[in-house]
Parts: sequence; C-alpha cells; structure tokens
Amino acid sequence: MSLEHKAVFCWVICIPSLLLGRAKVNEFTLNALLDLDIIATVDLPFSAVSTESYELYSWDFNPVVNNNLDSNAPLATVLDSGVFTGNPLLRNVVVAEEEFDKTESTTSDLNGHGTGVAGIVVYGDFDKCINTKVFTPLVRICNGKIMHNENGNPCFPEDKRPEQLVKEAVEYFHKEYNCRIFNLSAGDLDHLYNGGRQFAWAEMLDQLARNLDIVIIISAGNVPEPYLHEFTSRDDLLEKSRDQLFQLDHKLIDPATSALSITVGSITRFDEPEVVQNRSVRISAGKKNAMSVFTRIGKGVNRAIKPELVDYGGNFAVTELMRGRHRWYKNDQKLLEPTLHNGTDKIFKGWCGTSFSAPHVTHIAARLERALEKQLDDFPSANLIRALLINSARCTTDMIDWAEKSTDALYKGKTNPKQERRLRLIGYGKADDSLLYSHEKQVTLFAEDALELRSFHIYKIPVPKDFLKVKSEKDISISLAYDPMTRLSRKDYLTNNLWFEVFRKIDEETLLQYKARKESGEDSEEDLDNLPNEFKADFSPGYTEIMKSTLQQRIWSKGKTGGKDLLWEENEPYIYIMVTGKERFKYAEQESPQPYALAITFSYKGEQDIELYTKLKNNVRIKERQRTRTRAQISGRL
Repeated sequence: MSLEHKAVFCWVICIPSLLLGRAKVNEFTLNALLDLDIIATVDLPFSAVSTESYELYSWDFNPVVNNNLDSNAPLATVLDSGVFTGNPLLRNVVVAEEEFDKTESTTSDLNGHGTGVAGIVVYGDFDKCINTKVFTPLVRICNGKIMHNENGNPCFPEDKRPEQLVKEAVEYFHKEYNCRIFNLSAGDLDHLYNGGRQFAWAEMLDQLARNLDIVIIISAGNVPEPYLHEFTSRDDLLEKSRDQLFQLDHKLIDPATSALSITVGSITRFDEPEVVQNRSVRISAGKKNAMSVFTRIGKGVNRAIKPELVDYGGNFAVTELMRGRHRWYKNDQKLLEPTLHNGTDKIFKGWCGTSFSAPHVTHIAARLERALEKQLDDFPSANLIRALLINSARCTTDMIDWAEKSTDALYKGKTNPKQERRLRLIGYGKADDSLLYSHEKQVTLFAEDALELRSFHIYKIPVPKDFLKVKSEKDISISLAYDPMTRLSRKDYLTNNLWFEVFRKIDEETLLQYKARKESGEDSEEDLDNLPNEFKADFSPGYTEIMKSTLQQRIWSKGKTGGKDLLWEENEPYIYIMVTGKERFKYAEQESPQPYALAITFSYKGEQDIELYTKLKNNVRIKERQRTRTRAQISGRL
C-alpha cells in the first residue's frame, strides 16, 4: 500500500457470505476500495456524528450550571424511584419531595432510574449542551418516590398496588403544589394489552387526568430481551429489528394504554457504536430516528393511536460472541441516552428505555403549560396543553419512509396499510418546543369550546394566498384533544368520541342536510366520509383512522410548488374545520356538552417573509357561542 493509501481497519463481524468491518480511511483509500471486486458494498456513516456522547460520562467532565429559575418557572412531578439531589445539576430545582414507597425511608434515589428521568425533565436534551458544557435548567420538579431499588431494578412495594401509590402521589402534589404535569416512567410487564377492555391502572390515570384537569405522560414500556434474528447484513438487521416490533411481545403494557394520558415510545438518537481497539465490532440495531428495538407499539383501547409520540430513548448494539453467533449489547456508551447520575463519582450516566423518552415530552409539556398561563392570564386546560403538544409533533421524511416499508407478519388483511403501520410504530412523531418561540414563519391558532353531541361546530380559517404560493415546503397542522368520561365496565370504554373533518369549501345545502341528520340522531360515523371529495381538503391521515383517539392530529403538507388545491376563486381562500361527535353509550353521570381544544399551525421553511402572522391576525374573527365558554387565540409567541 502506498503512503497515500493508509487505512486503519477494525475487527470484523462474520455473517453468512460476508465479512463486515469498519475502516478509517482517507479519500484515496476510499476510492481504491470502491474499485475492488471483492468489496460488496461500502457504507458511509449514516449522519454526521456529534461530539462523543460518552465524554459526559467521564469522572472529570466539568459542566457549568446556569440556573435562572424562579418561583414562577415551569413545574412537573417525577413519579419514580426518587431523585438524588446531591447531583450538582439538580441543586435548587427540586421544589418538594415525598416518599410514598416507604421501603428505603428516604426520598433519595438509590437506584438511579428516577434521577435519570428527572434530569431530562429538568434540562431536556443534554446532547445539545455537550459542546458548550453550559447547562441551563428550564423546569423545576417535585420528587414523588413511588418505587425502591431491588437488585438494581426500580420496584413497587409488595404491600401496596402501584395504582394506589400513584394516585396518592398525584393528588398530593396537585393539591399542595398545584402541579399539573406528571411523568410516569413505569409499567406492569405482566399485563400485556391484547385488545378488549381497559386495564385498571390505566383507567385510574384517566380518571385522575379528567377530574384534576392534569396532563400525565407515560412511557410505552420496554421489552427487556427483544428477539435477535439471524441476519446477513446490517440492512437485514435493521429491517428485522423494525418488523419484530409488530410481534405480540411488543404490545403495550399497563398503564401505557391510558386514553387521556400521553404515551411515548422510543426512537434512537445515535447509530454509531463505540470503537475500541482489540474488541469485536458492534453494529447498532437501529439507524438514527428509527424505532428502538426494545420499544413497545400500539394500538390502544378501541384501536386508538398509541403511543401518540416518540422521542429519544437509546439504541442497542449487536456484538459477536463467536463466529456466526451474536447477542445484544445494551450499554454501548455511544448509543445510550445521556442524563444524570445518582452518585458522587460522576455527574452523567447513559440509559436505554422508553422511560427516558417520556421525560423529553414532559419537559416540553411543563414549559408549554407555563407559557400558556402567561399568555392567557389563566390556567390552561389539560385539553389545550395536549392539543398544542400534539400539534407540534412531526415525522421526518426518513422516519415515514422507514416505518412504511415495514412488514407486519401478523396482518391477515388483503390491503397494504402503510399508514396504519406507521401510526402504530411512531404515532404522530416527535414533539418539539418550536411553539414556545416567536417565529415569523410559524403561526398557531387555538380555541376551546364544548360540543353538544347532536350538533357540530364549524371553524372558518383563512389561508393567505401568499402562504399557498410561497416557493418552499409548507404545512398546516390541526390537532384536537378532548377528555370524555371513561368506564372500565364497558368495552367501548369512552362514553363518546369526537373527531373533525376539513373542507376546502362546502355548500349550505349539504351542511343543512348533515345538520338535520345530526340533530335527529340518524347520522353515522361515516357520514362525513361519504360527502363528495370535491369538498374535502387533503389532510392526512383521514379522520376515520384516528377518531377513536382522544388526541388527534392531521396535516396538510406540500412542497415548493404545492398548495393550489386550497386556492379558491375568491379573494382570500378559507378552510372549514367541522368538529362533531358521537355518543358511545349512555351513562347516568355523562357530561354534555363535551369540552375540547383545537389547535391549527401554519408553517413554512422558505426565506421569504410573507407576513403570515399579520395576515392571519387581520382575518381571524372570534365569535362567542352562547352558553359555552369559548377562548380563541392567535399566537406568534407562546
């Protein structure tokens, strides 16, 4: 080899008909390898690799804490194995502590799980802080210790049911500290949801969420030992790891099926394992932003969308035991999700699990609640918080393509429901905090109301022509959240369903016909679907796919030249959003009308300033409905 063709080769994994290895090469050597006949394929790194995450885990990592939190800062409760307040990044952010699991006689975290969850709730994304080493807490926490350490695992006490402890903790922190955002990264592996009736623990959370008007974020649950298929290439491993998620052992566990809570599954942040000299090469089981091999997927009760959201929770690697035999490696430092450690020897620790996906969402929810409170000068409803949180969720094109290429070996139908598989895997996608900031290219409208089930509400929303014609990617996201009464004794579980359809125009005669059927009780859930397609706007998924969920999101998304489908001959186009519902079963205590929240976000990515906020603000008209409390806002900043 000439001097210009130097390379460093690592150990290889041997799989049938292929030797798989990793090499660090320069441009000349790469071109030489590509020309060799014996080289089957050369994979470049999937993406630019960030600063090595395991730098955080070293004993001499020295962070700078920039703590500006005051008594009005966002607040969330961590229901877990306790919190180690001795960690320097958790000082002065813990508002209150209470021990509900009395096993250890301390509120401190002797396991580590609770501290790891708490770190993400407080700081959000640690990976963004690595380069600067400056860490800014954004959320205060209450520490509700409901579990203890047992042989390295967080466990509930044997003398009390988990439901009882969680209920006590939620009611305590809500009453004493007015906390309205709760993180629960726990579940019962013995209760796998196979359809049918709701679980008791999940229903208890639904009742708490509705009665206290709070938001509960729950982890989807993990499969401790996912099945590891034989594979012939890394692509083969990635595909089989993804498709394995449709197997029965990856179904949701109690209480992740909670209908009024937000359930969060896990995706991978990192896909490049650690490389150590003289050690077998590891390969990751998921590429960046793909589903983690250990996560659980939906659907929920009555085929509701569950989990609704996904976020970063770590990645597993595969390593070779001997020729042709492999095993999972679960603690590769470059694949773990970074968070805080519950000891004094180091500050940070990495974890894998949906337990660490959920607190990313909790972090955003707590900040969103406080931002809404400041804007409204009142406490926002849980429905409004949930609607806006779901409204912010997005799936990248790669996430959608990867999920829709999946195969469900258990599916017995004759169609190819790509969208159904995607919704089961990643729900509505990954939430972000963009709604919290002023943005001239993103404007959010929201409203709250209550609906008589034998009626409907119509929202007439202006769509500026400049928005439809701008030469950039653009989308309109609409989300709905509502909180019906729940009854474990009924298979339908929810006393009613709400849903919405979006029209680009609809004539008065058609509207009056539907209104008559609705008021007489002769309508069906498919009536809106049977209206002529010329009236319907191109929002995906269709309402029939998500109408059994208490959280619904539909998106109109177009490229640089798209948008003509919403243009009218009128001076300014509009879309109409019809919100309607259906009673599932009668119950003596059933509430009518049904409260809900609706959120609509317009956004685009181009450089051109089309004055989107001004155009929407000048054209939105707010009409108060009689006998109901209505709040409608247009927001450029939350």
